[in-house]
Amino acid sequence: MFALLRIRFTLSVLLSLLLFSGCGMRGSVRMDPAEREAPIYGSSVVVSEDIDPPAALSPPPAAEPPLQEEPAQTELQAELPEEDAEPVPLTREELIGQLTQPVYFALDDASLSAAQAEQLDQLAEFLIAAENSQLNLRIEGHCDDRGTREYNFALGARRAAVIAKQLTEAGLPKDRLKTISYGKERLAYSGVSEFARARNRRGELMLKPVFKAPETPKN
Repeated sequence: MFALLRIRFTLSVLLSLLLFSGCGMRGSVRMDPAEREAPIYGSSVVVSEDIDPPAALSPPPAAEPPLQEEPAQTELQAELPEEDAEPVPLTREELIGQLTQPVYFALDDASLSAAQAEQLDQLAEFLIAAENSQLNLRIEGHCDDRGTREYNFALGARRAAVIAKQLTEAGLPKDRLKTISYGKERLAYSGVSEFARARNRRGELMLKPVFKAPETPKN
């Protein structure tokens, strides 16, 4: 009996060896020597699963110019009235300075322009006013450096006279006026330039307070 068991065990071992060797032969694969020697390099190509062609790149949109904001109206501008503001009235001193500006003449001339005549009319109106009745006017005629002394004295007298005439025609009494000619004796500007000579041909207007002699007491 023991001999039979030993035979079965031996057969089982042999059968197992046969099965193991058969599996090993089926699993082994011979390679071609050329294939062994040829190296195989891995591919670096990446295949995308997206089959749609890439869309063409569109240029970036043009930058829009910056918007220019309208200047904000300041509070001061908002408060300004649409109509012109009324002029500020002159003081008495400023008015006198404006009305007594020198009257300039052309070369060898003793006539007034329209603007000069208007200035003298306003001066006469100012002096006629009751509050200015204590003022008299002294008119000086002047010339430039050219010409003889006698000629310039006569020309200066004509210039002073034409100013006095314009004032009296505007209503100012003659007894409140005094005219005098200095010829070329009192130049306002030295030199012989046209600027200096034009400023020397002039009529000066000088306001003087009225001098009243004190009344003598009666016995």
